[in-house]
Formats: sequence, structure tokens, C-alpha cells
Amino acid sequence: MTFEHRIVVGLDDIKAVSIECNQCHTRLTMSPDSIRIPPHCQQCDSVWIVGDPTNYTAVTMPQLNFVNAISQIRKQLEKNGGGFRILLEFDEKVAT
Repeated sequence: MTFEHRIVVGLDDIKAVSIECNQCHTRLTMSPDSIRIPPHCQQCDSVWIVGDPTNYTAVTMPQLNFVNAISQIRKQLEKNGGGFRILLEFDEKVAT
């Protein structure tokens, strides 16, 4: 018999967003309402942002930008890993 355990969360459930450097594994944790990713790691100076971050193409709906970004990030990670990992923090809720 196989059991699956899934966790389903909404965007309102995100308590923090952490950026972890792929080189030195230093983490920078921010509120999801005020995310500012620095251009490089503040610990080891590894490059995190290449190019002009304001020069991107977006669609009108932020929701579409978000789901499209998930796919693009996963593809980039398969190719070269990028400079950092994105980690989402949630509160654990236990049903009683």
C-alpha cells in the first residue's frame, strides 16, 4: 500500500522568502512583501544577478508572471544552477 502526503499552501501562507547562496550557503531571509535581492552574495561576493534586473518582459497579470517564472527558474536550474536558491518558509499547521 502506498501513502502520499501533500502540502497545499496559498501565497498568503508564505511567511518568509530566503535566498541561499550556491557557493557559501549563506542565507538572506526577507518578508514576502519586501523582497530585495542584492546583485551578489554579501558573504562571498558570488554574483547573483547578471544584467539589468529592470530590463525584463512581463505580462499584465502578476499571477501569470509568477507561474511563468516558476517554469523558467526550473529550466535555468537544470542548465547551470544559477547563483542562489529560493526557499519559501511556511508555518506548520497541525490539524486537531
